[in-house]
Amino acid sequence: MQLDGLRLPSPIEALGLHPSGVELYVKREDLIHSAFGGNKWRKLKYNLLEFQSGGYSHLVTFGGPFSNHIAAVAQACRVEKIPCVGLIRGTYVDEENPTLIAARQAGMQLIHITKEVYKQKEGSAEVRQILSELSRPFVVPEGGGNALGLKGCAEISDEIDAHGIAFDAVVVPAGTGTTAAGIIAASETETFVVNVLKNPSLVDVLTAQVPSDKQWQVVSDYHFGGFAKVNQVLVDFINACSVEYGFLLDPIYNGKGFYAALDMMGRGRFPQGAKVLYILTGGLQGIAAYNYRCKRDAMVIQV
Repeated sequence: MQLDGLRLPSPIEALGLHPSGVELYVKREDLIHSAFGGNKWRKLKYNLLEFQSGGYSHLVTFGGPFSNHIAAVAQACRVEKIPCVGLIRGTYVDEENPTLIAARQAGMQLIHITKEVYKQKEGSAEVRQILSELSRPFVVPEGGGNALGLKGCAEISDEIDAHGIAFDAVVVPAGTGTTAAGIIAASETETFVVNVLKNPSLVDVLTAQVPSDKQWQVVSDYHFGGFAKVNQVLVDFINACSVEYGFLLDPIYNGKGFYAALDMMGRGRFPQGAKVLYILTGGLQGIAAYNYRCKRDAMVIQV
């Protein structure tokens, strides 16, 4: 691949001693690349390599109208000069949507499909017809959640091991579970997976993907109501973290994930003196998307 400017391994920063006596660290996946960094890059890496080695004509993927995945695929394909198609959930076309504007400007062809068709993916006649009109399409699933994406996410644990600090716990937010599964599969450290989307099948998804001897648990108390649900407490927390720690948190994944990490520390979930690493998975384009949809000035995330 011709990608330049990737910051790898992503840095691990010490955030200091939490009042609970826990040493807090953060792995800055958001710094891998300004346009397509974070766990989206991890999941794309081997999918892009497979595309380039397999003689495919187009990369096709799926996502919602504010999808981090769609945004990252569009930007990475722009750099790699890969023709790409995004199948977008929902037929309503919002011409001012910042995520889709950026994807379109990056060269992604956007095709809106109904929610029913979207749910069926390649099982629907409509999607099969779209794919048949391309000479040799390579399909990347929603969120990059396949074996190639899992392989890329496992490299997060490899980098943690190479860093040299013996962490007692890793905390990571999860959507589809691919990032968490990759980390768990390659790690000997106990991993706390924050179920930020209120996904009822997350435990089953992870169980099916990771070896049975690994230490992990799903934490489901910090979804703030479910997917894309945000309240004033969360927004205030995100804005306060920006001032205190100097990094941004998106409201869909990392705002909730980092909130969970600090709250668990405050509740004594980790012993005094423990070294806890939070995986900041990126998703920063989601801030602009959230602010675009926000109807209350007090709920705006400061950038």
